[in-house]
Amino acid sequence: MFKLAIAVLLACCLIAPFASQAQNGSVERVVEIRGVKVSLPDVPLRDQNGREVRFYSDLIKDKVVVLSFFYTSCTSSCPMHGKVLSELEKLLGDRLGKSVFLISVTTDPVKDQPQQLKAWATRYKVKPGWTLVTGDEAEMNKLLVPFIGNKAGGEMHLPVVFIGNDRKGIWTGAAGIFAPDELLKTIDYLLQ
Repeated sequence: MFKLAIAVLLACCLIAPFASQAQNGSVERVVEIRGVKVSLPDVPLRDQNGREVRFYSDLIKDKVVVLSFFYTSCTSSCPMHGKVLSELEKLLGDRLGKSVFLISVTTDPVKDQPQQLKAWATRYKVKPGWTLVTGDEAEMNKLLVPFIGNKAGGEMHLPVVFIGNDRKGIWTGAAGIFAPDELLKTIDYLLQ
């Protein structure tokens, strides 16, 4: 089953990304995932330590990233997703924060402030190189709607993961919970 899932994940590679100038003057990246153009907006966010970061320019630009969506009060798929990413973090070892970065975006920014993200990070032993983010609800919607199809809120959502090599302009994504070693194979493929 996992071999089939990884084959589907690898089959979703993308064509070259497009860069455009956003209305506020920041650069916005547009990539194609499964034939759909998705904006990587450069919206202002806050990480689990309360630091301000910009989604595209600080977290994704020129990096290999694993992008996931969750909310801290979720009791269904998010704990499993957190466990998988925690195991992936271990498998990445010294590469985490150097050649590969994990980004977890809350879908419930009203409730998930940096304090809640920090507690979730402690639960899953998040290390430097794995960033959890929240932000203003209106700004978060610019990020959430294109990726998961829903506006902000703590409601049921599909566990999705996107893996991208921004420098090469290659992105892939899939819904579901994958084995950490299968995610690592996809990361290694995109690093080549």
